[in-house]
Amino acid sequence: MEVATTLLLTLLGIATACIVAGITLLARTPRQGTGFRILRALAWMLFAFGTGLVALIAGLQLAGRLGPAQLWFRAPSFYVAAAILVLAATWWFRRPFVHPHARLIRLGLPAVALVSLGLLAIAHRLDGRSTPLSALLPTLRAVAPELSFYESSSGAVRRLSEYRGKVVLVNFWATWCGPCRHEMPMLSSAQADFAGQGLVVIYLSLEEPAVLEPFLRAHHFEGVQGRLAQAADYYRAGQIYPLSYLISRDGRVAKRWSGRPAENWLRDSIRGEL
Repeated sequence: MEVATTLLLTLLGIATACIVAGITLLARTPRQGTGFRILRALAWMLFAFGTGLVALIAGLQLAGRLGPAQLWFRAPSFYVAAAILVLAATWWFRRPFVHPHARLIRLGLPAVALVSLGLLAIAHRLDGRSTPLSALLPTLRAVAPELSFYESSSGAVRRLSEYRGKVVLVNFWATWCGPCRHEMPMLSSAQADFAGQGLVVIYLSLEEPAVLEPFLRAHHFEGVQGRLAQAADYYRAGQIYPLSYLISRDGRVAKRWSGRPAENWLRDSIRGEL
């Protein structure tokens, strides 16, 4: 799922307004009168909704659920969300509590929230469909390890290092993968448009020729088709589909992502390396 930055910033604005409204109501509501309990409950609901929405957005960005462009280290909205959560937490821990169990409430509720988030994160990681952790971290423009494949058109063994000097997009896919079939025409279009500027898209499958060849005869994609021969563990080949690596002309990993990105983000990323 790809989400626009403007939508995320709008949601964060709404969440911030709710948090501020809740804090303001808590500070200004008289501690007596018939409407006191109602206003106080409303204030806490606004605060909880706002902080919950901000935490949800930040969590989805950490998990890579909002698309490659909105992955936490690329998205300005993540840092906005993190700042909002820090400010909300600062207010929570500095706010005076008038309650017999004030210390338990002040520390206990955040602890319960953190434990719950931790359990959700563990459950997410145990899901075999979850994105590899490596795809959720910056590449730091590391040198792309060598890999080799059998080129479908000739059967010859080719190596990634042969394409040094080109911008290479390596895409791991499978014939049974629906998101792969959805993404590959977009990669093919990019190959057609940027081939003259030095882009090479390499589609790599781990499937047997008896499965792969009929599919390729029925579907044409611009670029180099191949069957993986050998790849370093770095690539996590076969762990999740689709999985892509954009490699610069000097052989460094500029970007990696899992799933179909927004086309404008993909093209901007390719242009940045050409």
